[in-house]
Amino acid sequence: MPSPEADRVGPNPTWPPPIPVFDLPSCLDFLKLKQFPLKIYPAVYDAPKLDNDTLYIYGPGFRNAWASFDVDCLQYQIYLRFCGVEFDVHNSNEPDGSPSGKLPFLATVTGAVYDEDHIHQWLDDRGKAKQPLNEQAKAFIAMTRTKLYPAWLFSMWVEPLNYNEITSKAYFGHVPGPVNQLLSYRKQNQVVQSMLNDRDVLVREEIYQEAAQALEALSVKLGDDTHFYGAGEPTWLDAVVFGQLHAILSAPSFPGTILGDEEKKQARTLRSLVHRHENLVQYAKNMYETWLK
Repeated sequence: MPSPEADRVGPNPTWPPPIPVFDLPSCLDFLKLKQFPLKIYPAVYDAPKLDNDTLYIYGPGFRNAWASFDVDCLQYQIYLRFCGVEFDVHNSNEPDGSPSGKLPFLATVTGAVYDEDHIHQWLDDRGKAKQPLNEQAKAFIAMTRTKLYPAWLFSMWVEPLNYNEITSKAYFGHVPGPVNQLLSYRKQNQVVQSMLNDRDVLVREEIYQEAAQALEALSVKLGDDTHFYGAGEPTWLDAVVFGQLHAILSAPSFPGTILGDEEKKQARTLRSLVHRHENLVQYAKNMYETWLK
């Protein structure tokens, strides 16, 4: 995930892009092509105009209809709140509807569309962005993205119980079967391949050990503070960390006895690692109740 300070390209001003217009040479005037189309029919469907800037996300969340269940969407939901932006949320669950092919993206009342790589630029242009982060904060973001985020992906997409009972239904439950199963399997393969870009093989113990180390470092850094670095107001670092913690802690549990205890224990591994740090659990709860509830 690019940081607010990363190099950016300007946003896509409109979506979809306008159809190009070509001037015909005068030698073709006799064909009377300029009179086409002879009749223009009204559009079958006109996209409704937005009343407010709208963030398109995966949702609804497991325990709340507004907060997403997806890490990337969560961090932008709460960061826009940090920045004092008034916006609506649309539970799209259709990444192909985004100009970048992934969620979240922000559609504004002006007709402009910003994917997650350019939302920070939009905030900068409006004077809403938070102060730039120092190098240590950037290092903690990098650690969170490279150590804790892969563990969340592994927990949700590779752990069999989580994948079958939670993840596949959350991301593709709105799609009729058997297409939902095919889409879920394709997404699972994409996630696994993305994780293999940084390692030769996926070793469960290794992935969770790295997550445990990241959680320990975050817990020590947070201490008894309300926000990271004791700041008077939350920053992008808080958005990134909260997105991870809330997605982990809010995932459903598995009641009943039809499932094996060992299988349920494996599915809860990452959540158990978070629960070792009471200050992180309380931090996630406070952030949620202050900014999203």
